[in-house]
Formats: sequence, structure tokens, C-alpha cells
Amino acid sequence: MGLVRFMRMEMSNQLDKKEIFISGAPACPGIVIGDTSLYQRVRPNVSDTQIADDEAEDHIHKFYEALDVAEEELQVLLGNSELEESADLIQTQIAILKDPEMQDRVEQEISANNKPVDSAVESIFRNYLQVIQENHGGAFQNKSVDISDIRDRLLQIIHNKRDDIKEGTILVARELSPREVISFSNRNIKGLITDQGGATSHAAIIARSMNIPTVVGTQKATEVINFDDEVVLDGRNGEVVVNPKKETRQKYEHLITQQSKRKADFESLCKKPNETFDGKAFSLQANIEFAEELSIANKYQAEGVGLLRTESIYLSRKHFKNVDQQVAFYKSILELTTPHQVTIRLFDVGGDKFFGDEEKEQNPFLGWRGIRMLLEQPELLKNQLRAILETSADFMGRIRILVPMVSTIDEIYKLKNIIGEVQKELLNQGFDIDKNIPLGLMVEVPSVALKADLFASHADFLSVGTNDLTQYVLAVDRGNERISNLYDQRHPAIWRLIKEVAEAGERNEVPVSVCGELASDPIAASCLIGLGIDTLSMNAVVLPSVKQVLRSNSYIDMQQLAEKVLDAGTLDDIDNIFSNWETKE
Repeated sequence: MGLVRFMRMEMSNQLDKKEIFISGAPACPGIVIGDTSLYQRVRPNVSDTQIADDEAEDHIHKFYEALDVAEEELQVLLGNSELEESADLIQTQIAILKDPEMQDRVEQEISANNKPVDSAVESIFRNYLQVIQENHGGAFQNKSVDISDIRDRLLQIIHNKRDDIKEGTILVARELSPREVISFSNRNIKGLITDQGGATSHAAIIARSMNIPTVVGTQKATEVINFDDEVVLDGRNGEVVVNPKKETRQKYEHLITQQSKRKADFESLCKKPNETFDGKAFSLQANIEFAEELSIANKYQAEGVGLLRTESIYLSRKHFKNVDQQVAFYKSILELTTPHQVTIRLFDVGGDKFFGDEEKEQNPFLGWRGIRMLLEQPELLKNQLRAILETSADFMGRIRILVPMVSTIDEIYKLKNIIGEVQKELLNQGFDIDKNIPLGLMVEVPSVALKADLFASHADFLSVGTNDLTQYVLAVDRGNERISNLYDQRHPAIWRLIKEVAEAGERNEVPVSVCGELASDPIAASCLIGLGIDTLSMNAVVLPSVKQVLRSNSYIDMQQLAEKVLDAGTLDDIDNIFSNWETKE
């Protein structure tokens, strides 16, 4: 084939490529443009034959060799990783590899059932995954990913299979484990795109900690994107553009230039005081669930943890009845956030979070969850309170307790009595505890917002959870895609309730904060400050962009913005107010 003809064919192929837009969930902000590498976790076909009795010893030996190689790889990642917080995730996988029960079961499959080593590994790990799925459904997704990853890595080692991921590319995969994210980061991966997973998956958290722009939950990226396609990845909005046109590419190149400038600005911004342009102080804190998230929270100088979710820790610890394990977790968070405050939310299991083996509820979001469940599970509640109080001995004045799903005053009376019982038990046992840990209430049920004065008089602080408050006020299931257009936290009714809660807090001299997604939007955050809320807690990755807008505008401007929003009758009115508000960033 002649050179001219070859070049024409190449040009024709490029012209034939259609620009495709894919949407997912933003997991780590940042815009990158680059070629793709497709990663499919290889699961070699396992043997379907049986081995002879005299071959069993050799296959058992191959199994332990594969374990050694897999552990050695993890130890290398453990040593090379710049993220101290990721050590727990890697150690978890190492612990699974060293699990004597797992090893015994694989050996038994080989020696007693005459299965080849790959078939034995496949069988045992399949059983583990089935148990997780049957007993826990999607709530153990992170654990399932870890176990699947170990199984596939062992099979790859046994079959001597390797991936062919190119340096400096954007990685496209169906799903990724934390180990894979850390491993691929050593190849200077520009960005990550996955079909599955959410922003709170372990892989997404590691990606954020390593500042790798990431879009998750695209559902179809691996079907649409080919090896070596050029893509634009926008981790701010969860957007992916495949085979971008010239004008699209130029638009994003301009945004990348602006992004680089903002990053440089953010470094100096984070060192500046948290105050508006005219000197009104505010506090920005982080919502976290895993220790891995603290590296970016500390980088952006979050003033503590405004919401420490404890559900995933509960689910990953076999019902989390071990008080020592809880204490170790709480201590790790407090040590990494010195000298700031940490607000620990009690287990908020139920609703969209699996708790146990109880029958499924018809309407779980309105059902047995939060404090309702905890009061009926006194052992679980007391163990968590005991762990928090034991931890407080080393961190006096730095811990707050937050109660989820409160709807009646009676729930607060009962909880305070139980806290008193646990305190008395610990003091009698000689423990030195913080006897004055502030007790706060989540404002997420309309009855609490409407009677905020009453609830404020029984609390040390209030925290408005706009995610759930919105779905309860608007009667819209926030997970229902068919009515997702009705779910909007900027609805006029939400602003009115937040204002009433802020005023009740002021009257009762009780601090009020907002820890829902509403605080993550810079203009909405400005409106919240204008309503009198001076403490906001959010995903750590958005702290700089929120701080930049709050510092660049005056408190008077924010109060005027809030007044306009309170007078608005519709969402369209609020959209127009937000669009026309001239920030001075």
C-alpha cells in the first residue's frame, strides 16, 4: 500500500469517528485530555478437568506460590504508596490472602475433590461472594470488589497473565479495586472512567486522595470507548467526550488552562482565613466516611470533620460489635485531624443502607432507620457510645455526637438516659472520659425543622441534612430516577425551613450547621451564610471552590442574596437569582 493511500485512509478513519458524549457521576474533579487504555480484569478460563491424586501436592504448591506473589505485590504498593491512609485498604487484602480458613478450603478443594488449583480458587471465592450477595446485597459492594480483585489476581498469577496498560493514558474499566487504582497510579494514569461504582466507593476515594480525575457509574463507557480513542474527561461534572471535535477540544483546553491557574490559586487560598470579603468569619468542614479521605481534607485545610459517617465501618466489621475496633477507627480519624473537632454520627443504617437480616420494608426511607433502629438495638447503640466515650479520654473537647433521623423529643430523652448509663458504667470501671461531649440532632425530618425551637432546647447543636430533608419535604425518593427531576435541594420550601432552623438556633444560642450537598454549591453556600449559617460541611474536594466564592463576596451581598431566595416562589425563580448573582471571584 502506498504512503499517500495509507495517509488518506488514516485521515478517513479519523473523520469517520463520531463525537460521543457519556455521562456519569463526578468522583474526583479535574479535566484531562488523552488517549485511552482499556482495562478488563482478566479472569482466565479455569480448568474443567480433575487432577490425579499424585498431582495434588504440586497444585497446592502453585497455590501458595501465587499467594506469595500477590502478597509481595501488595507489600510493594504498601511501601511505595504516598498515602498513609490507604495502608488499611491494602492491609485488608493482605489479611484476606493470609486467612487460614480460605487457605484450608482451597487446599481441601484440591486434595479432597481433585480440583486443579485455578478451579479450586474460583470455587472458594465464588462461595464467599455468594454469601455476601445473599446476606448483604449491594451494601457490601466495596468488600465484594476487594474479594473479586484478589480472586482474579490469583488466577492471573497462576496463568501468568499480565495487563497491557500504557503509561500516561486515561484508563477505562468496568470497575476498579483500590489495589488497582494505586497500582495504575504508578504508571502515571491521567484519569479514570468506570462503568460501575459510586463516588463513595473505595476506589473513588483513593482516586480523590491521589488527585486522579475520575468519572464513575457511566454504565456504558467500556462498550463505547475503544483502545487508543481520544477522550476528554471532566471530573467536575461527570462528563466524558469520546473523539472530541476540534472546537470541543479547544473549549476543554481553555478550561484546562483555567484549571491550572485555579490550582495554583487554591494553594495560596487555603492558607488564608475563612472570612468573607468584609470580614465575616465562617467555618468549612469535611464530610467523610473513610480515613482515606482525610489527606485531601487536610490538604485543603478543612476545619475538622462536620460529619463522620460510620455506616460503612459498621458494615465492614461483621456487625461492628467489637468496641476495640471502633475505638481504633475513631482514634485514627482524630489523630489525623488534630487539633480540630470531629462530629461522629451514630449508625444511620436502614433505608438505602442494609442493616441485618430483617424483612425488607415497603418504604425503607420512612421506616426503621437511624435513631429508631438504634433505640431498639440497645447492645449495638451502647457499644458505639462506649467506643466514642472511651476514645474521648485522649481527645478531650474534640468529639461531638450527632443523632440521625430524629423525629420526636421522646427519642432524645431515651438516648440521653442511655448515654448516662454508659458514662456511669465506664466511670465505675475507672475510665477517664469526656463527660461533656456535645449532643447534636440531624435536622432532616420536617417535624424537627418545623419545631426547631423545641428541639434546639434539648440539643447542644443542630446539623441540617439537606439530602434527606429535601426528599421528605418534597415527597420525592432521591434514588428514584423516574422522578429525579422533582428532587432539587434549592426548592423554595427548603430555604424557608433552613431559615427557620437558623433563627431557632440563634434564639436558643445553639450552633446550626449544614452538612448536606446544598453546601457544596458555592452560590448556595453563599446563600446559607446569608441566612445566618456560619458552619458548612461538605465533600472535601469542593472546599477550595466554595471558599473562593465566600471569601470574594461580602456578607451584606450574601444576606441580600438570601432575601431574594426567600421571596422566590419557584425553582425557576431561584435558578434566575443564582444565575444573575454576580460573584466577585
